[in-house]
Formats: sequence, C-alpha cells, structure tokens
Amino acid sequence: MHLQPGFSKKTKTKTMKKILIALTAVLCCHAMAVMAQITNPGFENWTSGDPDGWVTSNAFPAGLVNVTQTTDRHSGSYALRGEVVNLFGTPMGPVIQSGTGGTGFPISEQYHSFELFYKFTSIGGDKFSVNVVLEKAGNPVAQGAAALPATVGSYTHLTVPLTYMTGDVPDLAIIQISITGPVTGSDYHLGSVMFADDLLFSLSTGIDNNSFPGLNRRCFPDPATSIVNIPMSDFVSGASVLTIFDARGREVRHIAIHPQQNGKDVFQFSVEDFPAGLYLYSISGQNRIDHGKFTIAR
Repeated sequence: MHLQPGFSKKTKTKTMKKILIALTAVLCCHAMAVMAQITNPGFENWTSGDPDGWVTSNAFPAGLVNVTQTTDRHSGSYALRGEVVNLFGTPMGPVIQSGTGGTGFPISEQYHSFELFYKFTSIGGDKFSVNVVLEKAGNPVAQGAAALPATVGSYTHLTVPLTYMTGDVPDLAIIQISITGPVTGSDYHLGSVMFADDLLFSLSTGIDNNSFPGLNRRCFPDPATSIVNIPMSDFVSGASVLTIFDARGREVRHIAIHPQQNGKDVFQFSVEDFPAGLYLYSISGQNRIDHGKFTIAR
C-alpha cells in the first residue's frame, strides 16, 4: 500500500497500525480455521451426556453409559473418559466417532498426522485404539491407526501418521477412538479405562504423501500373495501387537508378536485369506509405534 504524499507522519503511523491490526486479525482467523478443523477437540462442550460433535457408545444399547465427561484433563476444563463397563453380565467397551451420526466432519487440508493426549489403564491386554480415515467424495484417500496395549499413567502425547493412498486433498475426516480387546476387538475386560484430550491434525511431520517412515520400506514381498514378512530386530525389544486395517480403516486382524516368535529377525504372517487390495498396519510396543502398508495381489 502506498501512502499519499500529503499524509502527516502521525496519520501514516495510525494507518500502518490499522494495517498491522488487520493483517494480524486475518492471520489469527486463518490459524483458528486450521486448528478448529476437529469439532470440539478438547471435549469441553457436552449435551445430554455426550460430547458435542461426536457419537458415543452411550447411545446403544439403551442404558449403557461408558463415555463420560471428566475434569481429569490435559488442558482446559474437561476431557473425555471411557471405561469398559458391565451391562447385564457383558463387558461393553467405550467408543466415540466424530460427526453427527458418526459420519465425520468436513476438512480441506492434506493433513500429515493426527495427534492427541491420552492416558490408559489396560486390563487383560486391552488396547487404546485410534483409527482415522480421510475421504474425498466418499472414497478413502488416507488412513492412520494405532493400537496401544501399554498402561500409561499420565497424559502422554501420541502422534498417528496418516498414509495417503492417492494425491487427492480430502474433504471429510472420520476419527474413532475406543478401547479394543487383545484378540477379537470386542473381547475387552472390565476396568480398562481411557482418557483423551486436545485432539488436532498436523500439516507438517516431515512425511511426504508418497512414503512414510518405518516398516513401509521393508515389508516383503510387496505385492504379496500368501505370506508377508516384516523385519523386526531393529525395533522390537518386547511383546508388541500387529494390527492390520483395510483401505477403509476397518480392523481386519491383530496378532501378538514376541521377540522369540518365528526367530528374532523377521515376523511372518499369512494373508492367504485376505482379499486383493491395499492394507495398512501398525506395530505397537511399549514405547513405540511403527506403521506400514502392503498390497495383496490375486
């Protein structure tokens, strides 16, 4: 902007201040728009026992309440607490999913990771599970997942990388956070408790859209037809869990891994009963998560 020659120094100063204020307002609005992509990310707002903008397992079956608001938070005034509870003699695990009816919420950025703060008490090998799917026009374009069996006693930062299957910019995000069991997903145990707070998407993790760190580069053969091999010796030092997801983010299998199983160097598992297509997986240990993907050809 060019100031008119007749402006006084005082007028110029006032004008520049107005420009700076306006620019600051624009930048703040942009930053807020990026941060506000996730609806009710700190679980501060609740209506009728559920967090605004989320669907919970409280809604079904009638009488079940295993997701609640808590003041045991990472920041702000509240956080979300979920517990495996007893319903007529059957353990029922908590689950929340983003959006009205669990259908997600609109986004307009090619985010690289999903982040949150969590605590977790694991009973009987239960896992703190996160599953994120980004879609474009109803088709999945990116996915990220974690399944963590370790008890975490204080709020801990968790980053879940998002793997892009196409170069499209997504228009919808579906986030699911739950407690899952050690074998079938629904075989959870009474007393497992999760806390979640301060959710966000990140635009920068140093990961490009065509690759991501860890297992993706080492899984073989790819494409596979019957067996997939994952080198393990450089990062597995204790019991871990391999969780496999299809391209829509649905968990299709998880397998307990021990360093002595199938030797220490390579973990091998069968995919003979898997349909052809793209699969993503995470390996969750006590202090580390690794992610990868493989393709099955028929």
